[in-house]
Amino acid sequence: MKLLQLIPLALVGLVAMPQANAIDIKQNNINQCISGAVKYKVADQSTATKLCNCTIGVRSKMTIGQMWEIESYAQDKKDPSALPYVKKMQKDLQQCTEGLDLKQPQKPA
Repeated sequence: MKLLQLIPLALVGLVAMPQANAIDIKQNNINQCISGAVKYKVADQSTATKLCNCTIGVRSKMTIGQMWEIESYAQDKKDPSALPYVKKMQKDLQQCTEGLDLKQPQKPA
């Protein structure tokens, strides 16, 4: 699903933010995710909340070192999907969507 492919891009900016506000940053990302999912009609508010809490929760467990390794793979035009932690994260992200009624994104009205 394309939504899951966009989630990694949303977290790139987290690296440069101060850690003192980590909870606020995580909640802000959840709120932005919910807003985008509803705006683009991927899910209703309740479903989007479940999806975003789960996906941002999974992504927040990624270490800076892991993020750098993925970025290095991308710069070298290598596929990072073979990395063990990427495989686990993809599995966990897929579980976030199970049982949810998700639609293809649509342009907002």
